[in-house]
Amino acid sequence: MRKTALAAGGFALVIALTGCGGGDDNASGNGSGGELSSPFGSAQELVRAASAQTEKSKSSKFTFEMDMAGQKFSGNGEGLYDGDNTAMSMNMDVQGQTMEMRIVDKVLYMKMPAQAGMTADGKPWVKITPGGDDPISKSMGDSFDQMAEQNDPSKTLEQIEKAGTITNTEQVELNGEQTTHYSVELDMKKLAEQMPDSPNAKAVEQMQGKIDTLPMELWLNSDQLPVQIVMDMSKIAEAAGQPQAGGQMTMKYTDWGAPVDVEAPPADQVGEFSMPK
Repeated sequence: MRKTALAAGGFALVIALTGCGGGDDNASGNGSGGELSSPFGSAQELVRAASAQTEKSKSSKFTFEMDMAGQKFSGNGEGLYDGDNTAMSMNMDVQGQTMEMRIVDKVLYMKMPAQAGMTADGKPWVKITPGGDDPISKSMGDSFDQMAEQNDPSKTLEQIEKAGTITNTEQVELNGEQTTHYSVELDMKKLAEQMPDSPNAKAVEQMQGKIDTLPMELWLNSDQLPVQIVMDMSKIAEAAGQPQAGGQMTMKYTDWGAPVDVEAPPADQVGEFSMPK
């Protein structure tokens, strides 16, 4: 039972992270310590500035914390956000056990705790790939083209640009760094319109009429780089009739522009997926 719970918890976390598109008490951007500019008056102005900076920097380290379905997840990693070359590595705590995930060349590798029994041959890594024959690859196959991109914070910025409205701004100190804090509401109808081919489009469409807007919080430093993003998924869970599944996800970004080196695990360490009983 515990092995199944570990596996299910790990996959749930992967799906949530890749679907959102995502902490360290020392989170910061490039540590420039520069003066803040006046807050942007519209989501479009905000995104144009932040996107330009994230596209220029291309990489960061990050940490995250998530409450989901009564479980707490946390972890850290690093990512290169560069289109088809996007890559990411992440370590996660799942029910007190460590899980590692890597995305390289649009292939997802997962290393679960040994007791999770993820591979039939006992190898530490399992591969989930487009066109794969195993059940997880088949079920997630439609998502692979977008999985790596959705971990890119610039994709979250795109959602804000196309569907967001700034409801409040304030300049605050966050973990020793001066930031501008933006409260944003995402229009669910506009979200659905911008992702007609996304694996999340149907879920977003089903929420229309039940949820008009989705809240999001964004903190930018003086370089207009994201240092923290908070998403509250409670409204979605309530609309789906599963309030117990709601939760909040916090992503914190540091070391923008730092080199990132993510490699696939050695081939002889990657086994075939086997769902534990």
